[in-house]
Amino acid sequence: MSVERDFRKSLREELMRKGINPYPHVLSLGYVPVKNIVSNPKVGEVVATAGRVASLRRHGKLVFVDLIDDGYRIQLSVNAGNVGNEGFEQFLRYVNLGDFINVRGELFYTQKGELTINVREYQLIVKALRSPPVKWGHKILDPEVRYRKRYLDLMMTPQVRKIFETRFNTIAEIRKFMWGKGFIEVETPILQPVYGGAAAKPFITRIQALGEDWYLRISLELYLKRFLVGGFNKVFEIGKNFRNEDIDVQHNPEFTMMEAYQAYADYNDVMRLTEELISTVAEKVLGTTKVSYPVGESNVEIDLRPPYRRVRMVDGLREFAGVNVDVLSDDDLRDLLRTYSLTLPGGYDRGRAIVKLFDRLVGAQHLIQPTFVIDFPASSSPLAKPHRLNPEYAERFELYIAGMELANAFTELNDPVLQETYFKQEEERRKLGDAEAHPYDWDFVEALEYGMPPAGGLGLGIDRLVMIFTGQTSIKEVIPFPMMMRSST
Repeated sequence: MSVERDFRKSLREELMRKGINPYPHVLSLGYVPVKNIVSNPKVGEVVATAGRVASLRRHGKLVFVDLIDDGYRIQLSVNAGNVGNEGFEQFLRYVNLGDFINVRGELFYTQKGELTINVREYQLIVKALRSPPVKWGHKILDPEVRYRKRYLDLMMTPQVRKIFETRFNTIAEIRKFMWGKGFIEVETPILQPVYGGAAAKPFITRIQALGEDWYLRISLELYLKRFLVGGFNKVFEIGKNFRNEDIDVQHNPEFTMMEAYQAYADYNDVMRLTEELISTVAEKVLGTTKVSYPVGESNVEIDLRPPYRRVRMVDGLREFAGVNVDVLSDDDLRDLLRTYSLTLPGGYDRGRAIVKLFDRLVGAQHLIQPTFVIDFPASSSPLAKPHRLNPEYAERFELYIAGMELANAFTELNDPVLQETYFKQEEERRKLGDAEAHPYDWDFVEALEYGMPPAGGLGLGIDRLVMIFTGQTSIKEVIPFPMMMRSST
C-alpha cells in the first residue's frame, strides 16, 4: 500500500470523524454539465456544476482548479475571501487531484481570457484514494497500464477519449443507416451448440444444466440466415464474436461485427450497400469522407467516397504479384506455397492455395484505397453461392482498406443439397487436421430445406473500421478493454 494512499485514507477517516461524508448521495449545490456552461457562457451568471479535479495551482490565498466533466474542462477560482478562511483551509487539506467536487459560483473571464467559475460554495463528493498517474492532457506511456486500466487512459487523455467517442458514434450511425434502409435489428444467440459462419477456432464452454459443451459464436451468420427462412427480408445485428486465435495488431479474440442479410439481393447489391454505408457513416461521424492513415513511413489520404474499385482475386494476383494462376499447375502452386512458407492444414486444395497466396502477396501491401476483391475460388467459400458464369468461383467479396480486410460478403448459398455437400467436404478437411474447417450444422441444412430466399449477406468489422476512421494501426487502441494476459497482481 502506497504512502499516498495511506494518507488519503486518513483524510477520508478524518472527514468521517468530522461528520462529513466524502461520498454523499446527492449534490447539495445543484448541477449543470460543464459542456452546457462552456457552450453558452454568460458572464455574471451563477452556475452550479461538478467534476473531477484535474489540476490545482495555488497562489497564496487563491487556488485555480481545472475541473473535468464528461470530457469538458472549466477553470475554477477558489479564494479565502469567498469561501471563508476555514473553508479555504479545508479545501487545501481535503481536496486532492482526482477528487470530485460540486461547486457553485458566478462566471467571469480572467485577464488571460480564461472562462472561470468564481467559487462561492463547494462540496467534496468523491474522495479519490489514488492520484492520477499523469497530468490531465498527457499520455500514459506504459501500454500495459493504458490497456489494462483503460479508465485511466480515458480519464487523463482527451485524444484517447476522442477515439472512443468516434467508435461509439460510428456504431450509432451504422444503426441509423441500416434502419434507414429498412433493415430490422435482431438478436442471435452467443452460446451455440454448433459454431459456424467463419473459418476459426471457437471458445468452448460447459453448459452445466445440459451436461454439454457449447461454443461462443465465431460469427452471426447462420442464425441471421434462419431469420430469412422465417420470413424476415432484411435483418442485421451488431454484436460480439469470439475467435480463439492470435492476438496482434489486427486481431483480438473478442471483437465486434455488424452482419446484415437481405432477401432478393446478390453480392453486387451488397457491394453498393457497403460503400454507401461506409461513406455515409464517415461523413456523419468525421464530417468528411477523406481520412489520413499511416502506411509505411508516411500518411496516405484514403478516399472513402464510392464507387470503390472492384478486382477479381486472380486478376489482383497477376496485377500486383505477377502470379498468373490460370497458367500455373498444382505443382507450381505447391512450389509457391513452399517459397513463402505457407501451409494448408487439412491438405492441399487449389482454391485455398490461391487465397493464401493472395493474402500474403497482395492484400496488406497493395490494397490501400478501398477495393472490393471479388470472385473467390469456390472451395474457399463453403457458404457462398457458386458464380453464375463460372462455378469454379464463388460470388464472394472482401473489402480492403489501408491493407486491412474490413468486410466479407457473399451471394448466399441457399441450395440445401449443395450446402450439405460443402459441409461434408469441410468435415473431411477437419479429419485431415484443419481445425478451422467449418463444422457440419445439421439444423442449418434442415432450415435451408424449408427454403431460404435468394439473398446477399455482409459481415463488417467494426473495430477495423474505427481504426480507419481514427488513424490507428493497432486494434488495441480502438477496443475499450482489449484482451491482455492475466496480471500477476
